[in-house]
Amino acid sequence: MSSPESSSAPIGDLFMRLAKRIRIRAGRELAPLGLTPAQAHAMKVLAHAGEPLRMADLAARLEIVPRSATTVVDDLAARGLVRRSASAVDRRATLVEPTEEGRAEVRRIRAIRQGAGAAVFDRLGEADRAELLRLLRLLDRELAEQESVDRDGTGHPCTRGSAR
Repeated sequence: MSSPESSSAPIGDLFMRLAKRIRIRAGRELAPLGLTPAQAHAMKVLAHAGEPLRMADLAARLEIVPRSATTVVDDLAARGLVRRSASAVDRRATLVEPTEEGRAEVRRIRAIRQGAGAAVFDRLGEADRAELLRLLRLLDRELAEQESVDRDGTGHPCTRGSAR
């Protein structure tokens, strides 16, 4: 019989609790920038896209409804962090991309988030941090591979056993 400590269940709970602590710390440190966590996430997604994103694609990547994405983009555009343009391919589509000021803000956001993580993980010794990083990368890689296998060709996760 396995002990509660050998079960994977408490690992997930503890991981979620630590992630929440990091998010709360990062949120407090993002506040002086005048950004909500949702706006910071949108900036990160836009900066890493490599090209302007359609509003619908941004909403999908943020996993929010398009109306909410519009509100986030409205706020970021008002601050000069993103710009909108019409799509040359589809006149109905609006493209969004970060401005140079927005890219600089993304660098500040990254530094804040990394600092929030460091505030938690720097409590570990160097060898423990390296091992934790190795394990998290391993899990991330394996899950990413599984997700790509589970996709049904439309870019959406398959629902096993469903009759699509």
